[in-house]
Amino acid sequence: MKATIVLIAETEAENYGRKLMLEAHRLGNTGFEMARLPQHVSLKQPFVIPSLEKMEQFFDEFAKTLTLVDVEFVGIDLFPSNVLNGVESGCISLRVKDTRQLVDAQKCLNENLYRQFGPCPAEHDNDYIFHMTVAIGGADFELYKKAYNGLKQSFTRHTFRFDKLGLFYYDDDNIAPGTYFCYKVCEMG
Repeated sequence: MKATIVLIAETEAENYGRKLMLEAHRLGNTGFEMARLPQHVSLKQPFVIPSLEKMEQFFDEFAKTLTLVDVEFVGIDLFPSNVLNGVESGCISLRVKDTRQLVDAQKCLNENLYRQFGPCPAEHDNDYIFHMTVAIGGADFELYKKAYNGLKQSFTRHTFRFDKLGLFYYDDDNIAPGTYFCYKVCEMG
């Protein structure tokens, strides 16, 4: 089993992300796979956990150490993805400006995870780019290109507040669709 710890978008940012998800779908028939999770910015990609109970205790304590985070969306990106059944698909996400607050929160999380559980490696630990995904894996990559080209024409920078911490749980280490969800949300601070 795996977990991810994320910053959860407040209502305004949640609605903005959902609006972009629908627009991407209208432009490229990208689907709504991303709708199974709240809009979020990950502090760490999925990593193996010893037990959900131990991770939940850690999560509750870690949430108390964070404060509200202002997140600035500075661009829109398109990446290849094979998240659904190994099909060459896409991922459209909003690029987030690296800030001292985000970098420090991520560093603190990794240090605390190491102290509590030992090494907790995850994909992109060394090259992570903060982002908020708005569409993933619901169509062929060419359709994602079409949606991306349409979205980038109207993109403008936005800053939103993220006020909660989320714990995502993955029952399948391969992160197959339908095997993960947002297990818990806590207020920060």
